[in-house]
This record gives sequence, structure tokens and C-alpha cells, in this order.
Amino acid sequence: MRTGGTRRWLGEYLRPQWRGLSGGAAVMGARAGVLVLLPWPLKFIVDNVIFRRPLASWLTTVLPDPVSHRFALLNVLGAAMLLLGLLDAVLVYLGNRLFLSNSQRIGAAIRRDFFAHLQRLSLDFHRRHMSGELVSRIGGDVKAVQDLIVAVGIDLLPHLLTIGGMLAVMLTMNWRYGLMTLAAAPLLAFVARYFAGRIRGAVRKLRKCEGFQGGATQETLGNIQLVHAFAREEHEDLRFAERARATLEAGLLAGRIQAGFAPAMNLIIAVATGVIAWYGAVLVIRGTLTAGDLLVFLAYLRGVAAPARQLAKAGRVFGRASVAMERIDEYWREQATIADAPNAVTPTQCRGHMELRAVSFGYRPDQCVLSDISLTLERGKTVALVGATGSGKSTVAGLLARFQDPTLGQVLLDGRDLREIRLRYLRTRVALVPQEPMLFQAPIWMNIAYGRDGAGRDEAIGAAVAAGIDDMIEGLAEGYDTIVGERGLTLSGGQRQCIAIARAMLSEAVVVILDEPSSSLDALTEQRLMRALRLLAKDRAALMIAHRLTSVACADLILVLDRGRIVQRGSHAQLAAQGGVYGNLWRASGSPEVPASLRLVAS
Repeated sequence: MRTGGTRRWLGEYLRPQWRGLSGGAAVMGARAGVLVLLPWPLKFIVDNVIFRRPLASWLTTVLPDPVSHRFALLNVLGAAMLLLGLLDAVLVYLGNRLFLSNSQRIGAAIRRDFFAHLQRLSLDFHRRHMSGELVSRIGGDVKAVQDLIVAVGIDLLPHLLTIGGMLAVMLTMNWRYGLMTLAAAPLLAFVARYFAGRIRGAVRKLRKCEGFQGGATQETLGNIQLVHAFAREEHEDLRFAERARATLEAGLLAGRIQAGFAPAMNLIIAVATGVIAWYGAVLVIRGTLTAGDLLVFLAYLRGVAAPARQLAKAGRVFGRASVAMERIDEYWREQATIADAPNAVTPTQCRGHMELRAVSFGYRPDQCVLSDISLTLERGKTVALVGATGSGKSTVAGLLARFQDPTLGQVLLDGRDLREIRLRYLRTRVALVPQEPMLFQAPIWMNIAYGRDGAGRDEAIGAAVAAGIDDMIEGLAEGYDTIVGERGLTLSGGQRQCIAIARAMLSEAVVVILDEPSSSLDALTEQRLMRALRLLAKDRAALMIAHRLTSVACADLILVLDRGRIVQRGSHAQLAAQGGVYGNLWRASGSPEVPASLRLVAS
């Protein structure tokens, strides 16, 4: 995590590219020198070629005499102008290339580390923020930082150096006239500062609206099946239009402020140019300034005005970048609530003995989801967790995988508190098969291979065979090379569950958590799935969470949760005889006995 403020973390990314950035700065510095020299051949053409004024003594040895070799001097000065123009073009190309390429490298490094940081933030952070908003900061905000680096290197640096060089030369040539030329600078600075603050505020609001719109849009498109199922297209059209209207209004406000910036700067520059040109002409008439000197001053004044206009145009870039860095820094300051302790260890072996010991938990201080929960998972045994919706079953699964830590009590693996074990080790030893399996848009074998680092196609196929689902996958159009659609929507629920089971089979896990794996499946698919689960749970400690009691009736131990407490425990036969909460759930399921197809699970 980057700390210490925006300037510090940005400096950490600029430092590795210091050679390229320094080279770009040197090139742009040389270009500034060329821009300072550009008007001088024209001065000599006017003063020495046209009006035949004698050259300064230090130039007589390097330039032809304007009286005896007038055209030779003109040819030399014309060639000098051409050479300076070519040199300016080459330096612009080199400087732009250096700053553009290095800004790309810096942006890629920021994006890489920012993505890695967001990945490692705890689930409570991701529950509080829409994924579209996160994507907006990784994409748009980092791009704004890249644009800032380019603007500083290509626009700000050479123009400031040029302005400094020109002012120094003007003060040397005629300090009174030079000071008069400088008189407009404080007013330009005031206007620039005023508009920069307003632009920053407007852009901050715009980026917030854009982030919200992007996140909400991604959410809607991600749930497009739900939208179609309830014919809510027009409703979503209206929601999108409202968000787009807010974004448009913020963009128009930023545009109005930006539109006023350049005219204000241009007006000041135009007034200053008129006054200075008039006064310069007066000095030429009085003989205190040559016509060539006036041309140099006017060229420099134009040279000062052009960068000022360019800086006015770049105001929005700086405003966007300032807001973007604030937004990136906001998330970089976020810390994972679930992280490795300084003394966390990596055990040398894992027996798969997990225990919840007098655990209580609440997502908020005033909320208690679980109270005094104790349970034990042993290798080769399956424990089932049942209860009504909202009783805390999935929260228990989250504690075992350490997606959150208990408020009171301990969660232990082989007798060691999970907070003392490195997260990477724990997550590779505890596999989760969720109710809605998460799949990537990739071939099926890659989705299975995701279960273990370094696994390839052969290992993925082996895991599918071991789980008994090889024939199901081979029956697909492209077999293991079938591309899974986004979030697995091109596959049936049973197929997605089977792929998730094979993925868990391939992992190094010795503890498996099955979160309602047979929910909403037909009997035949459920039978196949339960056989795959039996193979997965073999020689592993298994916790099965289910609403459908038929899928857990043959578990070694069944725990009944009610309002965050374990109110019953025992085998199916024992609990059915006791009645109580389990008996009510069993009768409500409409299943007086365990179907024969599912009794195969226990064989």
C-alpha cells in the first residue's frame, strides 16, 4: 500500500523512470534554447541586411560583413533560420517520444499495483463499492495521471523554460521595456489560479458522476437476464437517463468554466501585446530601440503568449489529474481488514481439523449474526449445516475461509488460530464451492485449472475425471475447450456446479465448504452432483450448507442453526425423531424419507 500522500506515491513511480524523464527534460530544455534563438536571424536581417547597420564587434569574425557581403549574410541568416526550425522539429519529436513512452510505463506500473492493492482489500470493502467504480479508477483516473505527466513534460516544462529565457534576454536588451513586458505576468497568474480551483471542483464532481454511472451501468448489464425476465428495460432506460443527465450537467459545468479560462487569458495577452507594441514603436522612433530589437521583443511576446494560451488549454488536464490522484489516493489509503499478522506462519503440514470454538460474530457492533457457535470438522467426515434463510449458515462458511474474523471466540485449523496462519496458505487448504459458482470467460479446462497455481490442461482433465464429470464435459460442443460465457451463463446451473467441484478437486484443499451446491437442481442432475460431492469430500473435512434437507440427510453430523445459534445436533434419524426445528424443516420440505438416488451418496 502506498502511503504518505499523493506526491509521495506518485514520486515512487516517477523515480524508476528518472533516466527517460531526465532525458526528456534535457531535450525540452534544449528546445527552449532553440525557441529563444529563433527570432535573432530575423533581427539581423532587418537591422544588418536591410538597414545595413554594422555588426557587433564579436560577430564580425563569424558573420559576413553586411556592407560588402550583404547577400552572403542574408544566405547565412536564412540557413540559420532553416537549421533552427529543423532542430526544433527534431527536439519536439524526441521530447514527445520520451515523455509519452515513459508516461505509458508509469501508468502501467500504477495500474498494475493499484489493481493488486484492490484485489487484496477485504470483501467488506468490495461489498461497499461497485465494481464499475473500481474499474473507473483503474482506467480513467490512471489515464488522467498519465496525461498529467505528458502535459508537464511536453507543455509546461518547455514553455516555462522558454518564457524564462525570453524574459532574461529582454531584460538584458532593454530592462525598462522588459519590465513593462513582465507587468502582465501577475494578472495572468491570478486568472490561472482562479480558474484552476474552479476547474478542479467541477472535474471532481464530473468524475464522481462518471464513476457512479459506470458502476451502475455495469451492474445493470451484469444482471441483464433479470432485466429481461421482469421486462424492466424501460425502467433501466429511465435510470440510465437520470444518471447520464447528472453526468452531462457536471460535464457542461466543467466545460463552461474551461471555456471561460482561455478567453480571459487571451484578453489579457491581447491588451498587453497592444500596449507593448505601441510603446516599442515609440522607442524605435526615438532611436533608443532598433527595428530588429522591436521584432525580437514582439516575437518573444508572441512566444510568451503562445505558452500561456497552451497552459490555459491544459487547465482541464491538470484539473482532471488533480482529482484523479485524490481518488486513487483515497483507495490506496484503504487497508484490508483481513490480512496477515506480522507473526503469521505457514504450517509444514495440514491435517484438515477445523474448529469453531465459542464463536460470535456481527457485521456491525450493534448486530449479532452468530452467538456461541462451536463445531468441529474432521478429515473424512461430512458435517451439514441447515436452517432457515438468514440463520447465519453462509456466515459460518465465511469464517472458516477467513473472509471475516469472529467478534468473540476462535476459528482453528489443526489447533492454530486462523489469524496466526498466512492467508495464502489457508486459502489453498480450504476450498469453497458456492451456491452460484464463479467462472471466467475462458475454456472449461482453464476454469478448472484455476483451482491450483501452475495447473495445466492435463491436470484439469484429471480432476474432472476424478470428480466423475468427464462425460458431461466431453458431451459439450468443444469439450474441455468450450468457451464459458461471461459469469458462466452459457452453461446450466448443474454444469457450473460440476466445474466448481472439479476445480476444488484439483486444489490442495483438505477442507471443503459446499454452500448449497444442489440448490434448484432437478433430481437427475442432483444425483450426479451429489456423487461428485461424495468424491470431493472423500479424505477431506467437509461442511455442507443446504436448504434442501434431502441433500444432507446422509451427513455424519447435522447442525441446525436458528437465529444465529446451534439449537440441534445429531444424525438425520436422531433429529427427525426429536422434532423441533429440524423436524419442522423436514416436514416443510415434503420429503418423508431420503430418496434412494441420494442414499447412494452415503454408500
